[in-house]
Amino acid sequence: MNQYAVAKELFSDNFDLGGYFDSLTFEYAKKSLIDAITAHDTPLVFLLGAPGSGKSFLLNFITKKVQNVRVAKYFTHPYFDDKEFLEILLSLAGKNIERNELTTEALISNLRKNFNNLEYTIFIDEAQLLTEDQIELIRILSDQKIFQFVLSMHKKEGQYILEKDHFKSRTTRLIELDALQDHEVSRYIENRLISNNLSELASLFKNRHYKQIGLYTKRNFRTTKKLVKTLFEIMNIAHKEDLNKNYTKVNTKTLTMAAIDIGLIDVK
Repeated sequence: MNQYAVAKELFSDNFDLGGYFDSLTFEYAKKSLIDAITAHDTPLVFLLGAPGSGKSFLLNFITKKVQNVRVAKYFTHPYFDDKEFLEILLSLAGKNIERNELTTEALISNLRKNFNNLEYTIFIDEAQLLTEDQIELIRILSDQKIFQFVLSMHKKEGQYILEKDHFKSRTTRLIELDALQDHEVSRYIENRLISNNLSELASLFKNRHYKQIGLYTKRNFRTTKKLVKTLFEIMNIAHKEDLNKNYTKVNTKTLTMAAIDIGLIDVK
C-alpha cells in the first residue's frame, strides 16, 4: 500500500481512538463532562455542538478510556419506545424480565429501588431524535435522581429544549463543542501524518493550504477529516494511474477538487 492510500485511511470518520486530537474545545468539553459525571450532582447534562464537532467521539472516548466514570449504558441512537427504554435500564441491575412483563409504573418503581443518587450515568447520542414524550420520561427519571442523563444533540435543537419551561427550573448543565481554531486545523493534520510515519506527506502542506481547508470546512472536525481523506484519495488515484504530477501534490487544484467531490462547492 502506497503512502497516499495509508494516509487516506487515517482520516476516516470513525471512533478509532487512535485518532484522538486534543483540540481546546474538545479538552474543555471532556473535562467539563467528566467533572459533571463524577460530581453526581447534576441530573441532566446537555452536550451540544454542530454535526461533526466530535460529540459522539467524546462519548465513546469517555465510555472506553475514563476509568473513574460509571457509564451504565450508551445509547448511540434513541430508537426505542418508553417501556423498552425502561426495561433496558432495569436490566442493568441484573433483572431478567420478559418484554411487556411489567407496567411503566412498575418499571419506574423497580428502577427507583435499584438505582439512586445519580450514581450511574446514561449517555444518549443523537438526542435531538427523541420525542417529546421520551424527553419527558427522561426528565422524570432524572428528577427522581434515579440516573444521570447526558443528552448529546445538535446545538439548535438542544437550545430549543433548554428554553422549555420545565427545563428552565431544573438543575442542568450545558457543555458545548465548538469548531476547531485556525491553528488547530494544521496541528491536527500534521500530527496525524507525522505520528504515523508520513512526514513526507505532512511537508506537502503549507500555511496557505491549511487556510484553504479551514475556509472550505469552516473548521468542522468531521468535515476536515472528510476533505483531507478525499484529497489523499485523489492523490492516490493520480499516483496509481500515473497522471499529471500536479495531482499528487497538495495545491489549490487538488484541494478544490476534494471540496467539490464532498459537496462543499456547488459547481452548478
